[in-house]
Amino acid sequence: MDKLRAIQYFNRAVEAGSFSAAAKSLSVSTPAVTQMVGALERLLGVRLFHRTTRGLSLTAEGERYYKTSSRLAAEFMDLDLRVSSRSGKPHGTLTVGLWPSLGQHCIMPRIARFVERFPDIELVVNVVRTIQDFETANVDISVLLGWTDVRNLVVRPLAQMRYLVCAAPEYWARNGRPHEPEELRNHQCILQSRPDEPLLDRWIFEKGTERRTVDVHGRLLGNYRDFLLEAACAGAGVIRVNDITAAPFLRAGRIVPVLADWEILEAPPVFAVYRRTERHSKLVRVFLDFLVEIFAEIESERTPAPAGALPRAPKPEWFGRARGRRSAYVARGRKSRG
Repeated sequence: MDKLRAIQYFNRAVEAGSFSAAAKSLSVSTPAVTQMVGALERLLGVRLFHRTTRGLSLTAEGERYYKTSSRLAAEFMDLDLRVSSRSGKPHGTLTVGLWPSLGQHCIMPRIARFVERFPDIELVVNVVRTIQDFETANVDISVLLGWTDVRNLVVRPLAQMRYLVCAAPEYWARNGRPHEPEELRNHQCILQSRPDEPLLDRWIFEKGTERRTVDVHGRLLGNYRDFLLEAACAGAGVIRVNDITAAPFLRAGRIVPVLADWEILEAPPVFAVYRRTERHSKLVRVFLDFLVEIFAEIESERTPAPAGALPRAPKPEWFGRARGRRSAYVARGRKSRG
């Protein structure tokens, strides 16, 4: 067995959330990934994944193995890049499109590492929010949030967001902390929309086989997350944020999560996207490898997900098709089906 390849396939299956998605990103067959991971499990004598109809989730042994294997993979990649850069360094201009909060909180704080490795690459960084923006912009590769099934582009999964319900410590001190999802109806919630989304005023919680749906309300609304997050940090209300881009605010104690034993559904995945014509571009390749490296680091630093959480979130039925309020869209759908 090629153990290094098996580890690569295992890491990719963790990052992609399924054997099929890992196979697609590796340009191999799904059975090839399944067989390699199975051979690795037999070699180690432990089960690395729980396999269910809902997808993959890591066992305790798998969590420990991934934490080390992802770090080793990043070190091997760094070694390869450093050696190869001595003979034929990538050079030229690379234009990158970034979802704003991912750029600000995940990628740009680590970008010095990339520019130091590749001094002959001129890096241009622009804001890109949607696949449509990417397709019309003069951008080589983008990092986006959301769901996509485009066939004319190469899509590489990088991470799965997890939602947290948070507020400033002083807000919780004034208003009390909810212990059940339904108690959020008694709070001022800060509501966000994004391109191709309605106003997200319906929050869905799951714990084991139990699911609860809460239509929240508030007087502070907007489509720019960082504005709303600063308002939450100032005590303006309760906000639903993803754990990756909100990590600096959580570490600083500016916002505090509640209902941590519940999984909050409909959190979007993070992915890189580039044109098929760029598949052999050295510039795109080295930046994509850099993205995989840093999101593996981010994954190793995250708080573990609630037991039974989905490794990848399915696309909500309203995504890309709804306007107005999320709760109203669901109500209209039920009425039309009735």
